[in-house]
Amino acid sequence: MNVLHISPRLRPGGINQLAADLASGLQQSGFRNTVISPPNELVGRMAAASVQHHSSRNIALFTYWNEYQRVRRIVRSTRAEVILAYTTPATNLAWRVCQHLPEDERPRLIGIHTTYPKHPGWAASLNRCNAVVAISRHLRNELTRRVNQNEDSRDLWVIPYGVNEELCFPGYAPSAAWVEQWERQNGAPDGTLTFCVPGAITPMHGLEDLAPILARLAAAKIPARAYIAGDTAKADQKYLAGLRQLYKKSRVDANISWVGLRPDLRDVMCQCGIVLSLAKAPACHDRVVLEALALGCPVAGYDHGAVGELLDSFLPEGRVAPGDIAGIADRLEQWHAYRPHMQEVLPYPYRLGDTIRSIAELCSSLCRGSTE
Repeated sequence: MNVLHISPRLRPGGINQLAADLASGLQQSGFRNTVISPPNELVGRMAAASVQHHSSRNIALFTYWNEYQRVRRIVRSTRAEVILAYTTPATNLAWRVCQHLPEDERPRLIGIHTTYPKHPGWAASLNRCNAVVAISRHLRNELTRRVNQNEDSRDLWVIPYGVNEELCFPGYAPSAAWVEQWERQNGAPDGTLTFCVPGAITPMHGLEDLAPILARLAAAKIPARAYIAGDTAKADQKYLAGLRQLYKKSRVDANISWVGLRPDLRDVMCQCGIVLSLAKAPACHDRVVLEALALGCPVAGYDHGAVGELLDSFLPEGRVAPGDIAGIADRLEQWHAYRPHMQEVLPYPYRLGDTIRSIAELCSSLCRGSTE
């Protein structure tokens, strides 16, 4: 089966590399894959997996006609049977290409939704797809709510973007050399409760809540240190300064370490032992929380959106009502006394292999349906 992926935002890291992971995985499953995306570091990895790549630009008004012509040529040259489109503009472009092809050459169109819909025309794009994939139940519910439609009225699948089980698995541990360097640079005294707060440094990620959380732990006579793993250079400097001032005023600044954006975040989370998710608004996906849970790290987080879904599957006791700062502090106090039991095997459907198999089944079922 020939599969064409159109991903205008493909780049390494987080949710944006989904197309590369799917294309490489489907190629190993016997599918022939072609990816249209901007050039980036993932191209070499896809080439090593025998995935063809065609460079593209952003789908904007002044480039639309050229991109339309290119996609149409690629669809025909690859004899694509299925198109996976990863954004609303990509979906609408693919639909227009398919509409101008003879019916017997027309690929089946699958729209992959990874974020809340923002682009104009997203609702119309749902009707243009033969199937729609949402990467969480929360996102599926949001899509159906925003178009005021019953979720059973269309072929809308929930297929989470699972973690690479070769990189994130229960029992993973940093190397001895890494641990030695970490202790030398960022180590805390023995007996200290350490936890990691990963993510962008923005008001949406609830970093203000760290001040009362650490204050409550101090009142309970529990030595604690929070490691904020986020890029301070890209943060709004006025917000960052206000955050530092808040910590200083609350007398918890000595208990906070700013470790920056970390390419070794897996090791940092494992070394800290606990991960916090303090996001103010429900997210449709949280890759970092999923990776932490897959590594066997307990996560305490506000029970909404995809974080609530993940905790429900991995660690229900980690769920705390949104905004309940005392609840987060209580959970940390409990886990300081005893570490919660974590699953020894990654549950379905949160492995990358599960994601690839589900997408493969969807592609095959659509193509079978088109020939019946």
